[in-house]
Amino acid sequence: MKASISAWSYRHFFEQKDMDYMAFIDEVKRLGADGFEVFPNYVDAADPGGHLQKIARKAAKLGLEISSVIAANDFARPAAQERAEQVERFKQWIAYTAEAGLGRMNSFTGYHVPGQDPMRVIDSYREVVPVAARHGMLLCIENHSSVYPDADGLLRIIQAVGSKCLRTNPDPTNFLPDYAARSETVREMIYTETEKVAPLMANGHLKVFEYTSDGEHAYVSAKRLLDTFRKAGFDGHVVLEVDRNPEQAPEICAKGLALLRKYF
Repeated sequence: MKASISAWSYRHFFEQKDMDYMAFIDEVKRLGADGFEVFPNYVDAADPGGHLQKIARKAAKLGLEISSVIAANDFARPAAQERAEQVERFKQWIAYTAEAGLGRMNSFTGYHVPGQDPMRVIDSYREVVPVAARHGMLLCIENHSSVYPDADGLLRIIQAVGSKCLRTNPDPTNFLPDYAARSETVREMIYTETEKVAPLMANGHLKVFEYTSDGEHAYVSAKRLLDTFRKAGFDGHVVLEVDRNPEQAPEICAKGLALLRKYF
């Protein structure tokens, strides 16, 4: 497996204008990661396709890989026009990603609106997967948002859409809100849910922010999660996401990389 860092982890530095993508790529190289994940909010909105190609060229020059590009889609919008706009935006980002020579996008379901039919997410995915197929793109659904954040729900979406382009992006601790405040017994469901989606994974995440004195993840067993990925036949990128204290991202990511290397 390979160790990567999400640009979202460095959101504090991007949003404070202390870092741009070129500096972030240098930082990823300095830390010794294998690659990184692109967060679209920090891509130049005036020329997203051109900027993404520039990012990809610099990554290749430094021997880094881009694990995925985050689609940041919400296919659960209540208004049909809003969903249509989300679908068209997704299709455009598939094209940008493919033109940059990349083959994976990390995608979401969306945020459920009470009283609305969550099945519209399936219809939206059915519109974008033919475009993904033409570009040879894998769309990796993350257990990220509130429409089917559970493993069984995500698998139902994939089965209903029926495309080989649709895979999973497990983010284990996302299966349990406020996981850091839960007991070890309750946190057991993080592992059982991850085991369900791991066989279809084409990208993976690991949230990090606090460690024990011996460098282990403070709330979950990284070894157990990585073993689950490995048993499922996964040999791709595990992307570190700093979910708290982003101003400390360099230190948190350095410890996260050491933890991943320990069990790789």
